[in-house]
Amino acid sequence: MDLDSYEINKETCAILNLNNEVSQIIEKNQEYLLAKRPFEVMEDSCNYYGSSFNGRLKGTKMILGSNYKLPIIVEESNSIIFFPTSGQASDKCSWIALNNVASYEPYKGYTKVTFTSGKTIVLKISIASFEMQLLRATRLKDLIQKRTTN
Repeated sequence: MDLDSYEINKETCAILNLNNEVSQIIEKNQEYLLAKRPFEVMEDSCNYYGSSFNGRLKGTKMILGSNYKLPIIVEESNSIIFFPTSGQASDKCSWIALNNVASYEPYKGYTKVTFTSGKTIVLKISIASFEMQLLRATRLKDLIQKRTTN
């Protein structure tokens, strides 16, 4: 199914970059094609939930104290956090939903990800890079939860 617009939600598992102009949206039970770059989907979704991408990025930088390949809190109340597979400005960057990753493993030099729905994808990044991104996103989630529950 093709879409004109899309807002990230709890069902969203990944926003994959197919080329510089088209994203593949993977949800738990559906998949879509969208004539936007993954970065644009992230920007639009942050705006939809009441903040800007740059504002969320600045907040993440302050919380984690790092500057590169940072996870983004798209929506706070449901802990919807996405992490990039490369630098956000890269044309190759895809975004993965932290809460929907069930497992991952090395696969022919890349990373095979299984989502909570049972769907699998292969990302063209190393297992070490994927783990680092997953750990950053998990750390962000933990720090935010500590700040909001204390």
